[in-house]
Amino acid sequence: MSAPGAPAGFWPRYLAWSLDAALVALATCLLGAAHWRLLAARAADAWAAVNQRVADAMAASALDDLAFGGFLGRLGADPQVHAAAGAASAALLWLVLGWLMVYAVLGFALEVGCIAFTSWRATPGKRALGLYVAARDGGELGAGRAALRYLGGALSWLSFNIGHLVAMAKPEHLALHDRLAGASVRNRSGGGLPLWGWAWLLLQLAAALAACVWLAWALQASLDEALYAAL
Repeated sequence: MSAPGAPAGFWPRYLAWSLDAALVALATCLLGAAHWRLLAARAADAWAAVNQRVADAMAASALDDLAFGGFLGRLGADPQVHAAAGAASAALLWLVLGWLMVYAVLGFALEVGCIAFTSWRATPGKRALGLYVAARDGGELGAGRAALRYLGGALSWLSFNIGHLVAMAKPEHLALHDRLAGASVRNRSGGGLPLWGWAWLLLQLAAALAACVWLAWALQASLDEALYAAL
């Protein structure tokens, strides 16, 4: 039995994924809001301690009239700098890994639940774009293969997204995790991206650029703070 609808192209699939990712990210933030705030505060305090130790080392080097190389040597040999940097790294690691683990579990529940146990055979993002997931023969995918498809997505991420990019290949537009699970993403409408879809993509691009600008500003502000504290 053949599946109705043409294979979904890369950009409708990406747009559907990004909508689902936004929903799961929001749920992850809300579910553990107090815990994430606590871990973020610990990471911020640890980073402030690193800045303070760097400022102290800069001040001591200036008093001893050390060159920049001498300052770096003193900084690298300072056990308190190492301890503060280790604490900051650990706090940030717990925050990131914890958030990603909750995100992965919620994403798994959404993906498998919607694809295997609803008549839509689609997550909310896919349904908004008129997409659905089926077996390669057009039948239902089932819970086992839906789970395999979701878990197989990890290989696509670990391949630096090459596993996702192969979905650009015509005519079937199969990503790596589709091939592993014997799945296919189909387009019921057969049309291109709606206008709101293009707006959502542009919003993501603007958000990515804003994040890069903010990160550069935050790093510069942190360095300036350490420098002013040393003067």
